Amino acid sequence: MSGTGDLNAAGVSVSQERLPALNRRFDFGAYAEMRHFLDQLADLSRREDFYPNVSFGKTYANISIEAADQARLVECNSRFINEMEALAASVKSQ
Repeated sequence: MSGTGDLNAAGVSVSQERLPALNRRFDFGAYAEMRHFLDQLADLSRREDFYPNVSFGKTYANISIEAADQARLVECNSRFINEMEALAASVKSQ
């Protein structure tokens, strides 16, 4: 019985320690804009040697960066997040 209580207690403390991910959704007016953004994001990823989680549909892209990866980006003084947001803004304004 006490073993079950210990497992539950451990599960609670682990979930409380989990840090949030950075999630950004970028909406575009057309598939071509979204595709152009993804191509530029791929170039940025190769340049920075950092590859976030990406999911997308016809006119949107969801980018997710886990907390540990955010810390890594800060540690190596990366401008990845700012450049990613600038890419999305520039594609939308074209």
